[in-house]
Amino acid sequence: MKMAFKKIILIICILFFTFILTDRNVIFASSKNIIINNEFEKVNIKDSWEVYVDQNNISENEILKKQDEFLPISKLNIDGDIANSTYWIKINILNTSDSPKDILLELKKPHLSLVSLYSVTHQKLELKETIGYSKPFNERNIRHRNLIFPLELQPSEKASTYYLKIRTDSFFQAPITIWDPVVFSIENSNAQMMYGLFYGTMIGLIIYNSFLFFSLREKTYFYYILFIAGFTTMQSIWDGYAFQWIWGDYPWWALRSNSFFILWTAIFALQFAKHFLQLKRKAPILYKMVNIFNTVCAIALILPFTLSISISTMTSTLIATIFVLFIILIAIKVRLKTREAKFFIAAWVFLLIGVLLNILAAYKLVPLTPITLFAPKIGSLVEVLVLSLGLADRIKRITLEKEMESKKYYMQTLIQNSFKQMSSLKEIKELADSGLTTIMILTKFKNGFYLSKNKSGWSLLTQKGEILVNRTINIDQQYFKKLTYANDVDLSILGIQQSFGSYLSIPIVCKGHEALLIAYSQENLKIDTYEVENVIPYFREQYMVLINNLINYQSLQKSAMYDHLTNVLNRKYFLEKAKNMMKKSVELNQNVTIILIDIDHFKQVNDTYGHNIGDKAIIFVADRVKEIIKEIGVVGRYGGEEFIAILNNADEKKALEISELLIETLHVHPFSIDDGKKLFLTVSIGVCSNTSNKNLSINNMIQLADESLYKAKNMGRDQVVIYKDYIEIK
Repeated sequence: MKMAFKKIILIICILFFTFILTDRNVIFASSKNIIINNEFEKVNIKDSWEVYVDQNNISENEILKKQDEFLPISKLNIDGDIANSTYWIKINILNTSDSPKDILLELKKPHLSLVSLYSVTHQKLELKETIGYSKPFNERNIRHRNLIFPLELQPSEKASTYYLKIRTDSFFQAPITIWDPVVFSIENSNAQMMYGLFYGTMIGLIIYNSFLFFSLREKTYFYYILFIAGFTTMQSIWDGYAFQWIWGDYPWWALRSNSFFILWTAIFALQFAKHFLQLKRKAPILYKMVNIFNTVCAIALILPFTLSISISTMTSTLIATIFVLFIILIAIKVRLKTREAKFFIAAWVFLLIGVLLNILAAYKLVPLTPITLFAPKIGSLVEVLVLSLGLADRIKRITLEKEMESKKYYMQTLIQNSFKQMSSLKEIKELADSGLTTIMILTKFKNGFYLSKNKSGWSLLTQKGEILVNRTINIDQQYFKKLTYANDVDLSILGIQQSFGSYLSIPIVCKGHEALLIAYSQENLKIDTYEVENVIPYFREQYMVLINNLINYQSLQKSAMYDHLTNVLNRKYFLEKAKNMMKKSVELNQNVTIILIDIDHFKQVNDTYGHNIGDKAIIFVADRVKEIIKEIGVVGRYGGEEFIAILNNADEKKALEISELLIETLHVHPFSIDDGKKLFLTVSIGVCSNTSNKNLSINNMIQLADESLYKAKNMGRDQVVIYKDYIEIK
């Protein structure tokens, strides 16, 4: 067993190290000048810059005299140095493209204390910007978690020279990438998604396990939460998010936070390990060693506030190394003896390798690559998920009473969320479908249907699953008296040609809506008494409130949209509808035609027969207009006796046919007055189409149609005029 365990660990280490140490960066620039051409996207300038290590703090003007002392970075071994020095980096960039280029220079180590960018102008250094942990975040021109400088390059045969002056109180690292801004934006967006996944998972686990801690009062959860919180904060410091979003206005703390949270993470990781694995009982000597080490770490928490940043950084790195050795020692000691140990080893193996790689990179024992920098995140996601599963094992000890309370809470939450969603629905069928789905989830029945009563009888409004329904459905009133739950049911009396193992019917009786919601299962499934007596009646009550609200809303909506007298769209909603139709027609390159219709001599009708007959005359004409236009357009009431219509995909010829049909219809079918008299009504019609001018707006077309209508009135009424400079007149 011991040999097998050691072999597994060895194989995992070999595979993971092989993957991690593979350099997966993009192609690096290899020439001394960095070339920016028309196809430029990005370049990691690993070997294309020179550096001068300034240990005497010389001035900016003197640095130009040190050109012979600049050396290629490949000849120096300064990555990971902690020294009281200033690093000058020289970068030559040549724009060989046809036009000026905006580029971004990015340093992917946000922890650097001060970074200044200089350009060379007339043999002098010109300061462009200074950013870093020693300056407030909001002072940056580009507010990004990494250090980014915008550059503008003019086309030239001579390279532009830039200098980066770097001071840092911790490890010196300067991975530099030059970007096209568009490519940077795309890749930054993709990276943000990955970081969002990482931090979202970590924060979600912190919240989730916090709930478990307050529920179970188990201190193992408490140490686990503090460990994950510290580790997540430490990662956010390394990634620059902590400085960007949390303490960007407090540079003093930002410079010291890294050391503090390294120590914090080590303390609570070991506290969690010793309680989760019960080291006090199973490895008492190791338990005492962990306690001593944690005491040292707790005392060391004051170091970032009392010692220099460089000393506290080196101290925290040393402690982190010892911490990793403790984790290895614990894993070897407990091996796979207990269930907790299996979870622990499975969780920590990848995190351990990731942290080791990161520390080895800090000591310059392995190459510093993006993979080695990101290795702790890869391991930590696996670690926290598996450890959460291990901790969740303890939930099995929750009592039956708590399980019932949890189930009640679940059902209440489900209903509340369902009603929250249903409250936004605007159609009865959608509401019926959502209500049926909710009941099926509550009861765990896999099938259901919703019967609704209308003027012609009962009909199937929506269904889930296969069901055979007769054309004629008869529902006895007894089904509307109460909620019904039964097993082995034959519903042939309802017109349903099926038998059910379990059946639940919920009567829905509202003003203007009568229905029966039925959920069923082919198998005999039991519903809890609490659910039948409390949850489902509550659902029915609230569901009927939603139905009533929706019916009232639809009534108000119809009242607001339609003219009360003629039941066609009122002017406001017609114009909205017309603009939408116009927009779609323009996209499809189709014609749109506006028709304005005015009842001739309507004032005489009102004066002669009274306003009551006048209103009926308006309704009569409106009905004729709707009958003729309903299939190809939309009709609205534009004024007192004036109507407006918009025809979709219709030109002047089609509009003329429809207008003549309307005039002819009124000639053939007179308006009947109450005393039996017949009154022949006529209309004048103005037409405007956008056939020859697609730039016309709806308002323009209405104005031109109105001019045509006015022309028709002046020419004797009872006719159509099409606006086309009045050339074509009927």
